[in-house]
Amino acid sequence: MMLEIKTAITDNDIASCWEAMSLLRPMLKEENFIEQIKAMQQEGYVLLYILENGKAVSLAGYRIYTMLYCGKMLYVDDLSTLETGRGKGYASALLNHIYEIAKQENCQSVHLDSGHARTTAHKLYFKENFTISAFHFSKPL
Repeated sequence: MMLEIKTAITDNDIASCWEAMSLLRPMLKEENFIEQIKAMQQEGYVLLYILENGKAVSLAGYRIYTMLYCGKMLYVDDLSTLETGRGKGYASALLNHIYEIAKQENCQSVHLDSGHARTTAHKLYFKENFTISAFHFSKPL
């Protein structure tokens, strides 16, 4: 089966990603979602998604930037799949697509952060040859 990976551009495209995104980011409000994604797109964010039977079942959001410690990188902000789409290779397909984009953009690496309790996601990342290379610290302001 050939998967089609789409880029969310229109309001309808973005809105179709709400359910999968809300699983990963439950703190978001649906009424602000399109506006938030559009603001992030102005900063270089790209939202990819896969449809199954006309429904967005898996998504990945990323941006490309350069940091002194690693050079030009593609950072995966979001990667989420609806329960009904899990185990079908959608997240791996999105990651493989992202690797190709990173290569085309001359990135040296692909990065992502994952919450410590997301052990199922961690299995995928290890299978995809990601390594735990640092602790991520944050401070609320």
